[in-house]
Amino acid sequence: MSGGMQMTRAVLMRDLKIAFRSGGGWFYALFFFAVFTALTAIAFGPQLSALASAAPATVWLAAALAIQFAAADAFEGDMRDGSLRAMAAEQGGLFNYWLAKAGALALTAALPMIIAAPFFLTMLGIAFAKGVAMAIILAMGAPALLFIALLTAALASGLRAGGLLATIIAAPFAAPVLVFGVSAARITLADGGLISPEVLILGALSLFMLAVTPVFAIAALRVSLE
Repeated sequence: MSGGMQMTRAVLMRDLKIAFRSGGGWFYALFFFAVFTALTAIAFGPQLSALASAAPATVWLAAALAIQFAAADAFEGDMRDGSLRAMAAEQGGLFNYWLAKAGALALTAALPMIIAAPFFLTMLGIAFAKGVAMAIILAMGAPALLFIALLTAALASGLRAGGLLATIIAAPFAAPVLVFGVSAARITLADGGLISPEVLILGALSLFMLAVTPVFAIAALRVSLE
């Protein structure tokens, strides 16, 4: 195994151990997702038609905010204790480090929400089968939200109130994902189909963010280290 992949594995395993400790951070994203969905259900009242119409926007907004909050301090600990600087000097690059952070966020924040989404959507009057279809669509766009969250966390790293700043910075980047995600979910609720132009655009946005965001995130981290 190359040195870069060893670092990826080491950082990933370390972050997973931290996240899954008692009271670890993995729970907070899922908890936020659940509470946001429950509060929406309470706010719209018992009318199933109103709940169902709000479900697509609710699930995507909840997922975007939960992932953003989970990633807000992704780099702060390593910057404070100097380990990020040491890894940058030792490896000569931070792509494997970024890859480990993306993997950890996917496993601890995005994946639990996608799995739990069909159950939470029943609170909004969505049948479980259609909730599964909406979760599949969420899985198409969640990588884009994840990469955006890591990019904005890197841009805000080392700054006071960085978590809040990252959330503000993420808004314009996440807007296209939310627009097409909500549209795709509404189409699925209407006709039950999983394949639509909006779903394909979600996949394209995820691939685009995968190609673009690591470059800018790594550059932002290097600026923060100087």
